Amino acid sequence: MLGLNKKHDTEEIINPPSDDSYSMIPILFAKNKEIGINTLSLTILELINQDQIKCDIDLNESYSVGSKLTSEDMEVMKKITLRIANKGELKTSETLAINLLKKMNKNKKFNLKTMAKQSNNPSIANKFEKDLDEFAKAIENENEYDGKNYRDILENGKLTGKGKELKKEWEGFRDYLKSEELYKRYPPESADENSAQIIYACCFDIEKDALKSRENNSPLTDFIDKDGYNLLNIIFNNALLHVSEKRKGDGIFYGVNDKYTIPGGG
Repeated sequence: MLGLNKKHDTEEIINPPSDDSYSMIPILFAKNKEIGINTLSLTILELINQDQIKCDIDLNESYSVGSKLTSEDMEVMKKITLRIANKGELKTSETLAINLLKKMNKNKKFNLKTMAKQSNNPSIANKFEKDLDEFAKAIENENEYDGKNYRDILENGKLTGKGKELKKEWEGFRDYLKSEELYKRYPPESADENSAQIIYACCFDIEKDALKSRENNSPLTDFIDKDGYNLLNIIFNNALLHVSEKRKGDGIFYGVNDKYTIPGGG
């Protein structure tokens, strides 16, 4: 279990309130209640944490991306290398995410700078979009989510009474992840739990805040320390910006914006 397994008055705050997958948690907080490109990034974080994707970082100090991508950001990307080493049984969505990375990079080993450059290529971007559609559908199937209904939490795209209650509980857990004081009182009991809490923090876009008080003691936390989750979202977002083929409406929302563009794009 990923919780802290402690009995105390704040147990409901410092434990994940449900066993919903990482990919579904942001949907509870999204206005449109639809799948975003961050779902793919969260899946890759899980694969890094499972050692299905090896992460090699040639950078000691912490790093954060600014409001616009710079040449320095690109050099940092060059120092972050991912190598696909998947073994054993994987969920369909995980297999699709790995295959997407391999096709996008045309290799099992690549650095983020190379992938960023590839995302500027309209041909690769078109393939990426199609692969992302398949991935998103796999996430929906695995979680029995049709875009509007999910368990007894979402009905016709709106939170049910239970959904609203669960959202409040997740907000309490989010506050724990951000709180240095609560972390000192109730720290993770293992490196695995520490990494899991960081992925949960990514679901709320507070991963760097959570890592400030937690140990950087795994490949996953080191990836986050170098702003890896944000960099993945930027690269995938950039690929969708370079799609040259018109999309057909499929109900899947990717949250694309042009806040960041990869240098060297068309």
